[in-house]
Amino acid sequence: MPTLSSRAKSINKEFKEHKRAREKNNIDWLRSHWRNDRVAILLLGGTSLVDFRLRVAQSHFRNDLTPSHWSHVALLGQSEAKALATAPLYEISLMPTEGFGFPPASNGVQQAVLGRYADPKSFPNIAILHLPASVTPKKLMDALERFQQQRIVLDAVQLLLAWLGYAWGAGRAGNPLLDGMGIPSAAMLETLTGAEGFDLTPGLESRASCPEAIWQSARWWHDYHKENKEGAITGAFCTTHYLPF
Repeated sequence: MPTLSSRAKSINKEFKEHKRAREKNNIDWLRSHWRNDRVAILLLGGTSLVDFRLRVAQSHFRNDLTPSHWSHVALLGQSEAKALATAPLYEISLMPTEGFGFPPASNGVQQAVLGRYADPKSFPNIAILHLPASVTPKKLMDALERFQQQRIVLDAVQLLLAWLGYAWGAGRAGNPLLDGMGIPSAAMLETLTGAEGFDLTPGLESRASCPEAIWQSARWWHDYHKENKEGAITGAFCTTHYLPF
């Protein structure tokens, strides 16, 4: 994949690994790292067949071509820490709990609650990314509202169809990333943050974004964000599940 490499000599020390206690679920883990004053992005690595397909598809973004830790990314709405299980979550999932309905009406955007990702067996890999203060929750929600009404900026419905074809093995559907078509939820977030002047994945063309690219940005592009006076991405992650290869 045509990507740029970061010049950073070390990983982002403000984005740290924190293990999840065996008796805790993902909501418990998130509660320990929650900030209500910043835009929060959720990264997830699942274990279903669709998650497997997505994680393998992103291996082209890794130097060693091994599967990604991540299969999905979503935008978290504001919530108090004690009510995180019912916190609103905005995404373009390939497996929406309420079905797809009529995606064109919202440019593919779905609203769910964070509790759907509570099970650490189904989603063993989890990360929370906090964007710098220059990107405010209100501005990003305004950008999300515009995104749903402006398919000319990014046709997320087209991305959704392409990725469903790949995930389901329909006909000869190939890996959409190789044609510059990003995973829908990641491409949505790239568009939203870009509208507010923040480059979520500096090493990649925005329409080809994916959870792996966002992960690498949080880990390695902190110097770039600081040089541009934006502030580094902060947060925490837990990666306990690796796909065999």
